[in-house]
Amino acid sequence: MQCTIDVMPPEGSEDTATVDDPDVSAPNTEPAVKVDPHRVPPPLPGQAGDLRVIESLDRHACPKCGGKAEWNPGKEMLCCPYCGTEFQLEGPPPLPNAVEERDLLAELGRLDEESGEWVKSTRRVQCRNCNAVIVRSTETVSQRCDFCGSPEMLDYDDIGSVIKPWGVLPGRISQEDAYHRVKEFLGRRWFAPNDLKRRNMMDRFHRVYLPYWTFDAEVSCPWTADSGTYYYTTESYKDSQGNRRTRQVRHTRWRPASGQIHTSFDDVTVKGSQGVTDNLLPKVEPFPTTEVVPYETRYISGWQVEHYQVSLPDAASTGRGLMNEMLRGMCARDVPGDTFRNLRIYPEYSAQTFKHILVPVWIASYQYRGKTWQALVNAYTGSAAAKFPISYWKVAGVTLLILLIVAIFMILSSQ
Repeated sequence: MQCTIDVMPPEGSEDTATVDDPDVSAPNTEPAVKVDPHRVPPPLPGQAGDLRVIESLDRHACPKCGGKAEWNPGKEMLCCPYCGTEFQLEGPPPLPNAVEERDLLAELGRLDEESGEWVKSTRRVQCRNCNAVIVRSTETVSQRCDFCGSPEMLDYDDIGSVIKPWGVLPGRISQEDAYHRVKEFLGRRWFAPNDLKRRNMMDRFHRVYLPYWTFDAEVSCPWTADSGTYYYTTESYKDSQGNRRTRQVRHTRWRPASGQIHTSFDDVTVKGSQGVTDNLLPKVEPFPTTEVVPYETRYISGWQVEHYQVSLPDAASTGRGLMNEMLRGMCARDVPGDTFRNLRIYPEYSAQTFKHILVPVWIASYQYRGKTWQALVNAYTGSAAAKFPISYWKVAGVTLLILLIVAIFMILSSQ
């Protein structure tokens, strides 16, 4: 790996031109440089299956009519869809950021030894169209996929060991608010068809909890690299008019360098979902993991839950890759000199922990001219994104306008 940093020539030089000659390097006559070990700040949160069971979707009965209450994110309480009664469960709500961190290496070892069964109050179904695996209450009758709207749902066979979520980010954005945020998003997309912007899609919105993994670690990371320092020599040349001139030629003097950093990672997130389009979910991230509370069924009452399809070992491997990427950037900033090459890092991980959490989204799957499109809203922060068709009439209009402007410019230039 080589990074280049432009450096101006020394002040007072008489050169009329400067060129870079990266292929010419001075002999390594300087001693190696060693950077003292030190601690660097951790990166900001959010810098970027086989195992299939989820906690039972308990029934929260309405105190008046006995119907199953649902969590209302706008009001942040349980609401009965039958009689309209709103109520809280007895006892104080769980505190944010009080979710247990579990030992990663111990859990990875346990997965080879244990297996589990579904809690009887839930069942899993898989969509034939988008392959999302959804956890439904046994009371649920609907078989339409909440991700793509397809009616082709199949019972899903359980394999592997069981990891249940023990953290949840309670939803705060109501369905109506989510609808308006998507309409606002589409309204700012000029190439989206006008009839799509006017369409009422309120009945297309479904509330879903998506699975995520988070990873923490302490890291000590030695590194080695070639540190490059620029120096300049003067050479003569003739310009296009035959005049003799001088210029500065930049060279690089290389010498070995090494050092060591210490840092920590907190809540490096890896999605466990495969039901949401890969390039759509990052647009509504991040989900504030510091607001995650211990798992309680009140928060998912009335919501659909996608079971994770990225297993813990695979997610841990992805998380390690993200950490290594960030470590490489931290070490690169530590290499002295003007440039560097051949950077190698040797991270040593300790205190590795993880969480399995659920985060809330509103998903709208809608049909437009025979094709399925998806919209997504972060049900905690309100960030919205959507896939949408392009209006060919608008594209054609812009293309014709550009051609017209070019034609007018050419006519005026010829005159």
